[in-house]
Amino acid sequence: MTNIVNIQGTEAGSVTEGLPTLTLAGLIDQYTTHKASNFHKLRYHVRQNSARLLERLAEQHGPTALTAIRASTIQIWYDEWSGTGKVAMAHSFISQMRTMFGFGLLMLEEKECERLCITMNKMRFKNVQPRSVWLTADQATAIREAARNHFGWYSLALAQAFQFELMFRQRDVVGEWVPEAEPGESDVRHNGMKWLRGVRWSEIDDNLMLRHLTSKRQKNIEVNLRHAPMILEEFKHITYRTPDGPIIINDVTGLPWSANEYRRKWRLVADFCGVPKEVKNCDSRAGAITEATEAGADIEHVRHAATHSDITQTQTYSRGAAKKIENVQQKRLTHRYRDRG
Repeated sequence: MTNIVNIQGTEAGSVTEGLPTLTLAGLIDQYTTHKASNFHKLRYHVRQNSARLLERLAEQHGPTALTAIRASTIQIWYDEWSGTGKVAMAHSFISQMRTMFGFGLLMLEEKECERLCITMNKMRFKNVQPRSVWLTADQATAIREAARNHFGWYSLALAQAFQFELMFRQRDVVGEWVPEAEPGESDVRHNGMKWLRGVRWSEIDDNLMLRHLTSKRQKNIEVNLRHAPMILEEFKHITYRTPDGPIIINDVTGLPWSANEYRRKWRLVADFCGVPKEVKNCDSRAGAITEATEAGADIEHVRHAATHSDITQTQTYSRGAAKKIENVQQKRLTHRYRDRG
């Protein structure tokens, strides 16, 4: 077996069969540079986030030899990461380690990675609690009206309408900017970046049918915009339209929004409307799904509308459990006493 190592990422004096022992830093280096690594296939922004996590992991524990990592080691690290209440961040680190050890096992044929894969497969960590808040239809309407009438951000109002009415992820509405070297063709370019994945006018036909390829799972979705009154209302206020251009255009720059700037401006509008701080723009999707399930829509139909692969994903996004439980209780009582006058 060939043991591929990064010499700079090894501990002095650690030797296995005459070769330096692979360290966590060495594995990170191999994972991010090896031609066979799936790291290079990650979407640009996912890859950037992963790289930041790996950099922190290398700074904290990089010199540790893989031979020295035990279940207790991983548990101690996890407890440190989650000690300040940042359980989601701790899980992100754990997920990165699982991915790297899997890479080391399959692509490097590293025996220690095989051991660590087995170890981590048996370990259990505290579950990340799903978000329990969502954006309501009234809040979405207030944000649209304030964005348009108070701030003059017509495109943000339209984007909010698309997010809420169609259960779309933010990326499917406003798109994303990536370096030109990244995969994907686009006719929208600016300062070495190109715009991908957002909705375009060419995706809407004369019958107001929108056909869009989703960004996350590459699923084709077809939606009738005649049944999306928020979008139809905002269309009345939009004065620009190009045959194949982006639908959502920053009112100031004339270019598609960057994700960070869109979220920042959305928060300003949400604050103006009194939307609680804990409710975020990403909760628009949960709000739409929650509204659908509370209205009695078949959960399987909602799954299709949200382009979820598994119904458990839809159930996670459907919030307001207490209200749903109360509704079930009321229906049970109505059924129980239906013949008792």
